[in-house]
Amino acid sequence: MGVIFGLVTFLLCFCSFSSSLPTASSSNELSRVVNGQTIDISQVPYHAAIRRKTSAGWLYTCGATVITTKALLTAAHCVITTQSDPLQFRVAVGTASRSSGGTVYDVKSVFIHEKYSTLTLENDIAMIVTSKKMVFDKNVDSAFIPEPNFDLPVGTAALVTGYGMTSYEGSASSVLRAATVEVVAQDICTRAYRQIAKISEGMLCAFANNPPRDACQGDSGGPLVTQGTLIGIVSWGEECANLSYPGVYTRVSQYYSWIIDKLAVI
Repeated sequence: MGVIFGLVTFLLCFCSFSSSLPTASSSNELSRVVNGQTIDISQVPYHAAIRRKTSAGWLYTCGATVITTKALLTAAHCVITTQSDPLQFRVAVGTASRSSGGTVYDVKSVFIHEKYSTLTLENDIAMIVTSKKMVFDKNVDSAFIPEPNFDLPVGTAALVTGYGMTSYEGSASSVLRAATVEVVAQDICTRAYRQIAKISEGMLCAFANNPPRDACQGDSGGPLVTQGTLIGIVSWGEECANLSYPGVYTRVSQYYSWIIDKLAVI
């Protein structure tokens, strides 16, 4: 848990690092899908899990999204502490189980956005490159990347998936869960967070009601997808499924050029 401008805000991962902002120093402070449903991986074959090497073995850390046979996108705050040692990470694809099944790939390299800020969480995006090509099938496939002019009207429905907590300060899910949320107007989100943090052009917000649906601790780095296109990466938020605070995602279309530049060198 960390403090931004005096108010408590939560990152949505099961990671550990030090910063002056929202940190996720323990598994009780990280994110998940609230009021979602279990989902088969064949319905979301782009979803991947990042696992980090620890003294207790390889443990789930964050979500990620497959975008090519060798590249995945995730949140920068998920991988910032071990960027220089990619062998500390593995990615699991083709499974809807948090800690088993599917195919596991070693990580060759990690690219974190050069302007990522641990203070404001702006530019919260990173690319993971696997050591071998991932084999695509019905359970493993890529999501499309939106171009800068991608049309995303307010109210657009999108699917968020993850293994995070199923309620605020609750327990994490052992199986993949999904929830449909709707894109929130940028000005509304800006007003909601005006006393907490800046909502930049590189962020988008989404939420749903009846019942309240949102990403939560443990869902960080995971995908927000509409019609097969990755529009958002789970980043941060105030509590979970709180009617006053939409979930905040990295706006992927804002980073189209950065993604293409990195794909050109992997």
